[in-house]
Amino acid sequence: MKHRRQPANRRRLRGFTLIEMVAAFLVFAIGIGVLMQILATSMHSARQSSQYTMAALWAQSKLDTVGVGEPIEAGRSSGRFDDNYSWELDIEQVDPASVEQPQQQTAMAGNAAAPAPKPQTSVANAGQGGGIEVSPFDLYQVDLTVIWGSGFGAHAHMAHFGTLRASNPEPNNGIGMPGGPNKPPRFGGGGQ
Repeated sequence: MKHRRQPANRRRLRGFTLIEMVAAFLVFAIGIGVLMQILATSMHSARQSSQYTMAALWAQSKLDTVGVGEPIEAGRSSGRFDDNYSWELDIEQVDPASVEQPQQQTAMAGNAAAPAPKPQTSVANAGQGGGIEVSPFDLYQVDLTVIWGSGFGAHAHMAHFGTLRASNPEPNNGIGMPGGPNKPPRFGGGGQ
């Protein structure tokens, strides 16, 4: 009987087979590979988020200076923030009435009892039966595109930022003012 018990003990003391070791190593390698892929994706997302945050900070600093110290003028310009980030700025003058009109229509559509919109007439035209409608400000659409990436070519990244900026019109233009120069309105308003 001793002879039969000895092979059972040998099996117990023998340990893992080569196939079991290879299978365990493969499971370990696949797990490490999946973890490395997750880590690489997380690092890429963090780097991309950092780049977008930096682009937003550069854009805010650029947009904060538009119209400060000098009047806003329609046009296009470009430049660089640093070695990695560049910008393109597009400024276009827009009609304030075209911006206000959809908001008034939306308010009226949402509330049937909404008051009628007030006509835009300047103080200089009050009592003259209307005349030329003049806005008290000039309105500009400011679009800024921040570009960064390797070589600013096929691998370039872009972020677009847009805002409206208002500025007071030049005080000497005299549109609609009594005794002012006879200049046509800027946005197709009716003449006198």
